[in-house]
Amino acid sequence: MNEAVRPPTRVTKWRLGQHFRHNINASKSDPDPEVTAPQIEERDELLGGWDRKPQWTLSYTSPDKGALFDQGNQQRVFSTVSMDLSADSPNAAPFTGGGSVYSSSVRYDYAGKIAGKHKGTVFTQARVELVMSQKDSAVNESALHIYDALNRPERTFPSWPGKSVPGAKEPLHRLVSQSKIDENREKSIRECRKVWGDYAGSGLQCDEYPFASTKEGSKKGDNRFSVRLIDGKDNRKGGERLAAMYTLNRILDGDAFYVKITN
Repeated sequence: MNEAVRPPTRVTKWRLGQHFRHNINASKSDPDPEVTAPQIEERDELLGGWDRKPQWTLSYTSPDKGALFDQGNQQRVFSTVSMDLSADSPNAAPFTGGGSVYSSSVRYDYAGKIAGKHKGTVFTQARVELVMSQKDSAVNESALHIYDALNRPERTFPSWPGKSVPGAKEPLHRLVSQSKIDENREKSIRECRKVWGDYAGSGLQCDEYPFASTKEGSKKGDNRFSVRLIDGKDNRKGGERLAAMYTLNRILDGDAFYVKITN
């Protein structure tokens, strides 16, 4: 018995579609959150069209209401952008497995000078790391101190059995309140003086980890911190690296980040 064979479909007859959408997490956002979507959020074409123009751009923006950060409103808008994928050909059943094949969480803000550029957008699911090297002569003492705190806490002060320090597996969280940062520093300096006495005029400074500008700083009260006297220039340069990381990644108050020390 002869069987009819369906002729193959030419690839040029296949269609591929990308369909974007977004939503807003109002409970996490600041008051009156808005996102303006592009006029066109869908593209459905034959493969030949995708071959001629393989890329296309969509812009989602949060309306600028002017600087309100001094009033406590950083205009943070937490949103998710998702994409559905469709594919079909004349001789095949439509593809149905393309729902939410891509999803990305973003945050828009107008946070002011603490963010460096006064306004911008970040991908909130990205892992942010402060990376420092023990081979970097500018910050090698800072890097060694952090490495010991994370990996050999028994070598650090204050010393207590079972001590662990966050930052590698547990994130740190930025602190922007200057009064609370000062409280962390004051407690850390007191701890340095307990161990090393009066070090004024030595050129050394009290280095603290987790940093004073984090919610995990020494004043938190759980003693999961470390202090060490290191070269003053090294200590200041380490602070500059931290500040640059905050700016580069738009780390706002309460935002999480990790610390990685390389050899």
